[in-house]
Amino acid sequence: MQRLLDQAAEILQDARDMAPAEAVGKFKEAIALLEAARPGSERDGLMALAHLRLAQLHRRLGKHSEAERVFMLGYSYARTSREERVRRFAEKLREELEGKSMGEA
Repeated sequence: MQRLLDQAAEILQDARDMAPAEAVGKFKEAIALLEAARPGSERDGLMALAHLRLAQLHRRLGKHSEAERVFMLGYSYARTSREERVRRFAEKLREELEGKSMGEA
């Protein structure tokens, strides 16, 4: 199980330096690996991070409904994880997304 977590973490790190369209596939790859791992704090934190970053990418690519759907998954994982840093990131992203949604209306 630890190998899956390590591999997913590495993919998440690598995806940060990619173009948004290319990174989407990498984040989905990391999510698939994490889905195969047993639930736990570390796995949930990584799942949250992957979903939240994927939501940011979808937002940049103009895929607002997909960004919202993926954000909700990430936000849920962030709340169940014990990773304070990930929880803060989820809250910050929630505020950003709510601000943009209100500004677009």
